[in-house]
Amino acid sequence: MTELAPKTIAESAVILSEIILPAHTNAVGNAHGGELLKIMDSAAGACAVKHSRSIVVTAGVDNVTFHAPVFLGNLAICHAHLTFVSNRSMEIAVNIDAEDMLQGTRKCCLTAYFILVALDEKTMSPKPIAQLDLQNDAERREFAAGQLRMEERKKIPRVCWLPLY
Repeated sequence: MTELAPKTIAESAVILSEIILPAHTNAVGNAHGGELLKIMDSAAGACAVKHSRSIVVTAGVDNVTFHAPVFLGNLAICHAHLTFVSNRSMEIAVNIDAEDMLQGTRKCCLTAYFILVALDEKTMSPKPIAQLDLQNDAERREFAAGQLRMEERKKIPRVCWLPLY
């Protein structure tokens, strides 16, 4: 197998923006959480594809935190960047800022970690991916924290819950 050249975090970082329209909101004009998570999943997927140059699938989402609402008419600006890469999976930090384009203000509204796996195109099984070429202390700290989160995830049993009703 050929050794894959490491890549920097900046090489695969992604920014997606979308105006929040009525179809994205609830009755009081706040963006539905699911709509925002869909934007985040798209950004995480694009980041993972850029890094792995492969088909990717979302394997998990952790630490989803809603900090503030995103309102009708806001520009939802989604940033995604790798924090940790193992042999076959990637942890991607994703956040959404809401910009009130009329006021010129911006607020952090949503953060989460997405875990994606690169797949071999023929077998659709996990495949090896390039490691990260960490460029500074901030990236090294994020990588170490991501590695700890990944180790903790492995301790959680992977079972489907049975419905109570």
